[in-house]
Amino acid sequence: MPTLYVCFLENDQEIMERHWLNRMAAWVSSSDNAKIHVELFFPEENRGEIVSGKACSIHYGGKVFMTKKNFSRKQWCFRTLSVSSEQYKRIHMFCEAHIGDHFNYMGYYLQPLRLPLSPYTPQWIGLSPRWFCSEICIEALKAGNVLQDSVNASLHPQELFEALQDATTAESVRNYEKLDIQF
Repeated sequence: MPTLYVCFLENDQEIMERHWLNRMAAWVSSSDNAKIHVELFFPEENRGEIVSGKACSIHYGGKVFMTKKNFSRKQWCFRTLSVSSEQYKRIHMFCEAHIGDHFNYMGYYLQPLRLPLSPYTPQWIGLSPRWFCSEICIEALKAGNVLQDSVNASLHPQELFEALQDATTAESVRNYEKLDIQF
């Protein structure tokens, strides 16, 4: 069975100082250690210290990406999903199909209001879907039948973390012993 990681960037003082959007994303969440960003990670190789592979998500103002990545920042929190080969393939294909799609500004700023908008709302006026990080990840997981279609695509990353907690296992794509990180 292939392994798929759902990777959450956890808020801390260092992250909060980097940008006002990080502070805003943390403020919207009800958690002290809010997860403020999420990516799907498709592992490809284990080089001993760090697993490398491709990650799918979108950053503020950017476009959906599927890029080679390893997760070295200490603020990442990882959840492992055991999926079938078919689910893995569908999730991966969904991500690839949306590479280059634009950021969902309206959905991002209106998300705390819980308005019935979706990443597909721009299609009503002939535009491609627009996403923020948790939206692209949720819809990819729906495409792989990991999440039910009834799951709101516009959940905050913290809410997605909480929704997946019982169905996933805490994991890491880093070997802390070999990296000699002190806790």
